[in-house]
Amino acid sequence: MAVTGAQLLVEALLAEGVELLFGIPGVGTLAVYDAFVDNPGLRHIEVRHEQSSVFMADGYARASGRVGVAFTSNGPGALNTITAMATAHNDSVPVLHLVSENPPEVRRKGKGHFHDISDQFGIFRPVSGHAAQVALAEEIPAAVNAAFFALRNRRPRTALVEFANEALTTMTSAPVVPGGERVELMIDPASVARAAEILATAKRPLVWAGGGVATIETSAILTRIVERLGTPTITTQKGKGAIPSEHPLHIGNWANEQPVRDLIDECDVLLAVGTRFSYFPTGGWSLRLPGRIVQIDLDPTEIGRNYPVEAGVVGDAGIALSALESELDRLGHQPLPWRDDEVAKALGRITEAVGAPIEIEVLDQIRSALPPETLVFNDPTTIAFWARSHWKTDRPRTWFVPSGFGTLGYALPAAIGARLARPDNPTIAIIGDAGVMFTIQDLMTAVQENVPVVVLVFNDEGYGVERRHQDHLYGRRSGVDVRPPDFVALAHSFGAQGILVDDLSRVGKTVESVLDAEGPIVIEIPNRFSHPGYGSFGSY
Repeated sequence: MAVTGAQLLVEALLAEGVELLFGIPGVGTLAVYDAFVDNPGLRHIEVRHEQSSVFMADGYARASGRVGVAFTSNGPGALNTITAMATAHNDSVPVLHLVSENPPEVRRKGKGHFHDISDQFGIFRPVSGHAAQVALAEEIPAAVNAAFFALRNRRPRTALVEFANEALTTMTSAPVVPGGERVELMIDPASVARAAEILATAKRPLVWAGGGVATIETSAILTRIVERLGTPTITTQKGKGAIPSEHPLHIGNWANEQPVRDLIDECDVLLAVGTRFSYFPTGGWSLRLPGRIVQIDLDPTEIGRNYPVEAGVVGDAGIALSALESELDRLGHQPLPWRDDEVAKALGRITEAVGAPIEIEVLDQIRSALPPETLVFNDPTTIAFWARSHWKTDRPRTWFVPSGFGTLGYALPAAIGARLARPDNPTIAIIGDAGVMFTIQDLMTAVQENVPVVVLVFNDEGYGVERRHQDHLYGRRSGVDVRPPDFVALAHSFGAQGILVDDLSRVGKTVESVLDAEGPIVIEIPNRFSHPGYGSFGSY
């Protein structure tokens, strides 16, 4: 039976297991919105700005491990998503953006057609790991299937599928392609053997774990290897939960502190798992890493990109670590003594140097108020810079931050997408008074969909991070002091709850009191927090 391309698109998404997607209707996508009426099994979340459609898909994907899907019309609707696409692309998040385009007789002709742009597809090239253009309705199933295959089986950078307007409106009898499965990528046995040989000879190894350790199963394997090597273990901010935060061998995201730099200087072999040694955790690549590095990464182009490696293993972190564990067994490798005393000493020095500022006290309150399964989303706001290293978690896929692109406004819509993905997990957003205004309109989305997210707005009346930069670099300020609205009244105007906490000693108790509430809640927290500084939190 012939159906429209729009109907075929919906059927293709359902075949891939898509249950919901995020978007805003536009003139180029109305055929698809009509098809939604006949397919109630595919839930559509109406956002209030197109960038939030991708931010929500991003949060959905990070929290669930599944592909997040956004859908926008062409022209301004499409281009409004560029920042969010770049955020997901930088952080390797599996987001699929579906977008329409004008008919071919007017496209790129400069005739002044509605939503006309010379090369919409080309604009997305820098922020898409996979991209395809669909000209005919019968091409839709294969294009959708190829995008899902790429997102599930390669490094999960964003994917874009652009549909010519007529592809969505014409009739076709093309069949739906069965949903693509995840393929278990083969690990090169020789590279695993070489990596195991290097680790087996290590006397003072160190482990560095990043966001690639994203599942409970992979975390368990990594923890076994860490214990086998008896090694101190660094986890980046994206790698929080790679091993339990209170494990005696866990250092955390303190690589830029001098006591941890001392440990790095003294190690002879570094095992890096699911990390690319990016800017922040390496202090702008100022860290001196050992000459013998074993790096495991799904993306072969990341092996040795920022630091030279002696052995690289390309593949999924869990599969590669399991193979490495088996190879160490075959070599007869004997467990090394735990160096937990070195970890305790280094962390003790850091604690002494950093002290107990009010910023850490407030973070401790919030952490104590939250169940361990809570999903925590952050903007690059002042308190989040403290939390990058200080926040503790025992589970992967519970701490989220736009670390690569540093995007303001990310936390609120991403938290909404995450709570929709994992409705049983309490979800909070930590965001500043300036950053929240970038996407505050989508508080209405949370109200309409009754999504119970807790939004902690830390109000220091301006761009606090840039304020600190200006003070440090120039000794004077410009453009960083911004008058905020009354966030409690603003929340009420949306139909959400709003609470003002002007006593910092009550932040944790307030958070705890609202975790079981229905619908979104905005908690405004006035403060004058200080930025933790440059390169190091303490002075040694």
